[in-house]
Amino acid sequence: MGTNARARIVWPLALVSLSLPVTVLQAQGGRPIVAGLRSSPHVGIGYVANIPTTFLGFSALRVTPKVFGGAGVYADVKLTTSSPGGNPYYLPGVSVLDAEVTYGDMLYEEKSDWLSINGALVYAITQELAVYGGLGYSKKTHYRQYYDASQTRGNFGFYWISDPSASGTRINALGGAFMRLTRLVMFQLGAESQPAGVDVGIVVTFGR
Repeated sequence: MGTNARARIVWPLALVSLSLPVTVLQAQGGRPIVAGLRSSPHVGIGYVANIPTTFLGFSALRVTPKVFGGAGVYADVKLTTSSPGGNPYYLPGVSVLDAEVTYGDMLYEEKSDWLSINGALVYAITQELAVYGGLGYSKKTHYRQYYDASQTRGNFGFYWISDPSASGTRINALGGAFMRLTRLVMFQLGAESQPAGVDVGIVVTFGR
């Protein structure tokens, strides 16, 4: 068989093997070519979002079979991507009392900024599935948008102010699972309480 013929056979097989789950890749004697979550240390980094609030997030994962046969830790940081506090018509010197009582303006909309820092314990149930659960710290900054009928404040009467009474820090509970999609990529699905929402992410893992 010529070199070109071998290349036409080898390259498609190599591409297919990269997309197969870990447990499908077998060497002679039944030993996995790429070890799974319960048989080899894995480190992962990824992107995670909490829908519908914090769409920008970064995560890190570490699992090792040396601890209870496949335990580890997980951490993430998530935050909102835009803030009324950065709006050119945000008025930091105006309070809720000023807007509603002094000016008599109408409440139009409310939004919150969130920053959450979380940590969790991870346990690999199988070579390709791990679950996690933990706690975190979340900081909420709440804003209100009002309409000034005289249009002397804001943009055509619309302006933002902060609402300290609805802002503050909270304890966040989170949990979910990591499921292997390919040899190197895992899909994350979970939920958390503060802010309440569904966590969706992708983690690139490295094992040996």
